[in-house]
Amino acid sequence: MSLRRPKRHDADELRAKFVANREKVRSWAARWECPEVEWPAFLEVPSPWAITPQEHDRWLDRYAPFMNEYQWFLEARPVAGGVNELRASWEFGAGHEFERLTIRFRSVLDPNYLAEKLALGIRAAALKGWQDDDVHDLYDWLHEGVNECVGTSMVRGKYRVGFLLCEMTCAAVSRTEVITEARITLTDTSLDGASLNAGGET
Repeated sequence: MSLRRPKRHDADELRAKFVANREKVRSWAARWECPEVEWPAFLEVPSPWAITPQEHDRWLDRYAPFMNEYQWFLEARPVAGGVNELRASWEFGAGHEFERLTIRFRSVLDPNYLAEKLALGIRAAALKGWQDDDVHDLYDWLHEGVNECVGTSMVRGKYRVGFLLCEMTCAAVSRTEVITEARITLTDTSLDGASLNAGGET
């Protein structure tokens, strides 16, 4: 068996996909309207890699095109009352394809606030097939889910908007504080298994 050295064109194409993913993640926090937190300086190289700035260009040329999986883990610093923790994870797989965006919020139990912030965070991701009007239906679903957490210990739910499958968990930490986690993946089927057309509809 012989190993084929990747053609330069193949490597360039894969590297371009990596760079596009990196710029998408880098600009996401700026697009998300969430002044209650400050995001740290963006790390050019995703987890699990750890390199010095001097090694960056060499790493980008030799390793970036051929990674099977990687993620950027972002942790914001709260600067306003009501938000105790905000973390996000962008995950990519083989061929530099998007796999999952996870947003974790620890905050006061305020359905209006949480639904708005999570909906805006998902909108800012600008994932496949997203339409600006989708934010309204997504807000309503998130609001309903968080509101159900009032007086209960945990709520779970799934919702599809276009090609996006949204899964939410909202768990009460106390009578006034919750941890809400939203996980966004791509799907080509509806919740009942029907295939989606090119417009993300059944």
